[in-house]
Amino acid sequence: MIRNPIRARRRTLLTGAAAAATLGATAACGDDGPAGTADDPITISFEWWGDAVRAEITQEAIDLFQEKNEGIKVKTNFADFPVYWEGMTTRMASQDLPDVFQMDYSRLLQFADSSLLLPLDGVVETSDYREGYLDTCYVNDELVAVPAAGNTLGLLYRTDLFEQHGIAAPAAGDTWEDYHAAMTALTEKLGGDGEWGGGDYAGQYHFMELWLRQQGGTFFAEDGSALAFDQAQLTDWWSKCKPLHDSGALPPIETTIEWEVDGLAMGAIASEIGWDNFLAWHAPGVEELGGTVGLAAPPSDDPENLGLYLKPSMQLVISGTSEYSEQGAKLIDFFMTDPEAIAILGTNRGIPATNVGLENVELDPYSQAVLDYETSVEQYLTSPPPAPPAATGAIEVKFGEIYEQVRFGEMTPDEAAGQFFTEAETLLAAEQ
Repeated sequence: MIRNPIRARRRTLLTGAAAAATLGATAACGDDGPAGTADDPITISFEWWGDAVRAEITQEAIDLFQEKNEGIKVKTNFADFPVYWEGMTTRMASQDLPDVFQMDYSRLLQFADSSLLLPLDGVVETSDYREGYLDTCYVNDELVAVPAAGNTLGLLYRTDLFEQHGIAAPAAGDTWEDYHAAMTALTEKLGGDGEWGGGDYAGQYHFMELWLRQQGGTFFAEDGSALAFDQAQLTDWWSKCKPLHDSGALPPIETTIEWEVDGLAMGAIASEIGWDNFLAWHAPGVEELGGTVGLAAPPSDDPENLGLYLKPSMQLVISGTSEYSEQGAKLIDFFMTDPEAIAILGTNRGIPATNVGLENVELDPYSQAVLDYETSVEQYLTSPPPAPPAATGAIEVKFGEIYEQVRFGEMTPDEAAGQFFTEAETLLAAEQ
């Protein structure tokens, strides 16, 4: 007996023509002929997060898809990131999910472990994805997503300011101490009038994960049930920026909490660790200030291990309860492999994850710079960590909130680490 309805549905999809015939007969409406034709089309739903620009180009690509697939209509919806996930989380309980939707990597395990995603091996075309890009799409050895695009961490920095003040540009092989020294030296050169050599990076859990990976560790246990580091390591991490604050090399929190945009984009700081595709967000604002932004490898105390891996900027999934999984797979394949669709979608979701996507997308200078950076660190890319647990979103928020108390001097790093462990363990236990 097949007990999992999602696995059962996948098996019917893999039976080929017989399955297609069954789907057509089941979905037929009225006497106008089988569903899935121009006269009687099937309607599937597709939802994503993003802004109006993403909505416009996505709709243009969908219009083209409908022209090329007259038997399929696509009902669309989008929202900004917080609203999108508030809605999706609520809809999980009733299993009222779109046929196809955008997935965030940090939430993949939450949906997959709830049996809400269709396994995609043999359902979508996977042969053309660039090396390493599918590695983050497996849960329990099953492919449950495909990446729309990918990114990795790097060091974004003001190339003009480093050069102008005679500070060596960041490069692969720099240690964390080297980076701290460069930030300090540049802050001194800038004169301390609202400009600093860098920003405080210790409040982002992704950056601690980078640091842990450089030591052969990771943030979460493989099964997502616990943290994979100890309180002493977190205390060390949350102590890293204190000497820089004490010397004035970093902007104080009383200043940064007033910023309405990122410090690099507004010209207040000259470097920061971040996802490489953030270059396209920051560079235009910096250029308006007369500067330029470059990308370099992040610092590491092990020059052979930068802790880097390819992370999907976003993924595409099919609901496990969709009645039209075959048509949903066609839409995903169209987005990822159709040259015309690729040209329309461009790099709005990042540099495409397929080879045909890379061949047919028009790369603007920012996207080309990101691609060049990823090529430069390709030899350092290693296997990604397992998909993070369902509580990751709440843990990420808590990580930043508690570290903020360290920056305000309300707790020592050790006290803060103890509180974080207590709260993170409670959040993880609630998901078990």
